[in-house]
Amino acid sequence: MAKNPIIKVDHPEDEESIPIIAKHGALFINALKCLLRNPVRSSIVILCLIALLTPFVTAMAICEGVKSQYTKILNQAGDVYVARDNYGSNAPIELEMIEHLKEIQGVTEVVPRAIGRTYVKGKFLAVLGIDPEHTPSSIRLVRGRMPKGNGDVIMGREAAKFLKLKIGSRFSIKRNPGQVFQIVGLFKSPCNIWNVDLLMMSYEDASVLFGIRGMATDLSVYTRPGYEQIVDIIVRLSEKEEESGKPTLRVQTKELIDRYSQRGFNIKAGVFAGLYCLVLTLGIPSIGVISGFGFSERRREIGVMKALGWQTQEILEMTALENLVLGILSVPFIIIAAVLWIHLFNGAVIAKFFVASLDIIIPFQVPSKVFPIPAMLGLMMAVILAMVGSIYSTWRTATVPPSEAMKT
Repeated sequence: MAKNPIIKVDHPEDEESIPIIAKHGALFINALKCLLRNPVRSSIVILCLIALLTPFVTAMAICEGVKSQYTKILNQAGDVYVARDNYGSNAPIELEMIEHLKEIQGVTEVVPRAIGRTYVKGKFLAVLGIDPEHTPSSIRLVRGRMPKGNGDVIMGREAAKFLKLKIGSRFSIKRNPGQVFQIVGLFKSPCNIWNVDLLMMSYEDASVLFGIRGMATDLSVYTRPGYEQIVDIIVRLSEKEEESGKPTLRVQTKELIDRYSQRGFNIKAGVFAGLYCLVLTLGIPSIGVISGFGFSERRREIGVMKALGWQTQEILEMTALENLVLGILSVPFIIIAAVLWIHLFNGAVIAKFFVASLDIIIPFQVPSKVFPIPAMLGLMMAVILAMVGSIYSTWRTATVPPSEAMKT
């Protein structure tokens, strides 16, 4: 029988005389010695944890990155959004409502927007029609100038590269072929999706493009701090208009939109995590085998410890400490693997679960945020997987007579 270092420390005769901290410290030291004496087994367990949890951490990092960028985009817009209600969805609203909204105390500005999506030379782009002075601060021109109307547009640098367009290029859009646009500027934004998915023009041009001249897809209302009652005032205004036969107003605050958006992302993350946990159940038996479930050497170690007077709870604690160390050691490698997956392969396969795209490969650098939530989830899952893989088998071995446990 091979000799194991952990059996060198005999169980003390007088357990009461040993301080609790010293006792747990001794068990921790023995756990480390056991791991060092079995480097192959420890390394394989860590590799299994890396293989099982890297996709999970990658997915959570992408989800957190998308949520973070969406929040940044939302924070650059107005405080309240007003549109007509069409069976629970937005409908165009008349520009005459701007003056009514400006009369409300606390409203500082009302900005009409024309937003939609359309194909440009075969590529599906989002169109933002807004006056140039209200351009989101995250849109930074790298070449050219801002649009001034009359067909002027700016486009993300990556989108222009994909479409093989440059400053001065002219094009038309199928839905309104008589309207000719000219690229007058290229921008770059920290919001990655805008670089490949956004075409920006003046509000007037966008309203003509979408056939809503004299109307807007919504009105972005800016308010002074402390004027939360503005929403109630707009709702009362809507009730008055409804009495005159007009459709009701659909009023949404920035906080409401953010809450529903975050909920949507969290549901996606939860669905992914739930499905992935089902897959992980297939990996638990393999970790159990690798960490000692089917190894006679491990059974003999436990049998010898029991013969020397170790208690079952002490053996379980030492095994738990081993698994805790393995779980913690695996986390940096899991994070590194997830970062490489995101930055080298652009989150291939997983990214499409969180980022809607018609392309097989996401055409822009997928946003990600590894710390703190994905890293903490990775640590938690690594420890749980390692524990589940060996605690039960250790308990079963530790509760049988030493002579039976030491049988090969």
